Amino acid sequence: MDNKQYVLEIATVLNRASATLMASDLADIMNTFGRTTTYGTEYKGLRGTYTLIHATYDWLVAKGRKPDADIVAVAFTKPDGTYAYG
Repeated sequence: MDNKQYVLEIATVLNRASATLMASDLADIMNTFGRTTTYGTEYKGLRGTYTLIHATYDWLVAKGRKPDADIVAVAFTKPDGTYAYG
């Protein structure tokens, strides 16, 4: 499973629980399970994590899976509580 699919799985669980997760916590989860950036480094919860969320959204839209993309868009937040995608 690639990182985008992994993000979708996490977003789906969050959606079912009517919950959100800060992007920095997503980075911690990715690191805990050995997921690395395209550069082979750990996620830091900064630009690379937000890029992954956005790339996952775009990937799903390109596959004709807009409802799943929307789940990703609202699953992850910035520290101020606003959505990380956007």
